[in-house]
Amino acid sequence: MNELWRSLGLEGKRAIIIHHDDLGLTHAQEQAYERLGLPTGSVMVPGPWAPRPRQGDLGVHVTLTSEWPAPRLRPLTGGASLRDAAGYLPATLEAAWRQLDPGEAAAEMRAQLEAALALGIDVTHLDTHMGAVLRPDLAAAYHSLAVEHRLPALLPDEASYEMLPEPFRQDLVALCERSPLPRLRIVDGYHIPPAERKAWYCDTLSRLGPGVYHLIHHAAVPTDEGRALADWEGRQADLEALQDPDVRRVLAEFVLITYRDVRDALRRVM
Repeated sequence: MNELWRSLGLEGKRAIIIHHDDLGLTHAQEQAYERLGLPTGSVMVPGPWAPRPRQGDLGVHVTLTSEWPAPRLRPLTGGASLRDAAGYLPATLEAAWRQLDPGEAAAEMRAQLEAALALGIDVTHLDTHMGAVLRPDLAAAYHSLAVEHRLPALLPDEASYEMLPEPFRQDLVALCERSPLPRLRIVDGYHIPPAERKAWYCDTLSRLGPGVYHLIHHAAVPTDEGRALADWEGRQADLEALQDPDVRRVLAEFVLITYRDVRDALRRVM
């Protein structure tokens, strides 16, 4: 895909997509998206705030799990394997990978994409909540959906291969290596302690060499609703870091691009 980056004038440069995960989940996420003014994110279509009108560079955050006590998320389709005993999406990756039927999961992914389009979202990409599509048969369906719609899809990059679940690694690497879709280098500070988050942004981003990067963040405003999520302190830390002048100066050293840029370049060659 070097020719795609060349077509965007990015060869030899440091380019970054700043990606807001979990839009549609809470109003706190939506408020942070508006405050930051950074266009790229992805929407959890089963989330209660998914229908909220918003402008930007938006994808579908393919959602096959419901990890929080509230809000709990239900699938859009009727497959029995998509549900726990209470009718919600499974709470953990392990439960999802144990029970999901590949055909039912593929139908749910398609329904989430079609629902986003019906909401008027000009879908620019796909990515995945909690990495739930990494079971190889689910990954194949996710990849096929992206190729069918000529959409970039977040896939593991070479630096992430060693972190892939061992039983899945060989098949996933093979899928990634033969994919016609561009891959970005993933930068994710989710597990960095909140008090260290700003320093992590500055230090990590400053050390990156030439390449095209997907920077994941989960910024949310610390309202009562936002604090209902167990990881709210990290979400607040992302919001504060991405508003901080020092972090903004480091980000200004990159070429800021969007998935719309990548999607449109991809569609010129696919």
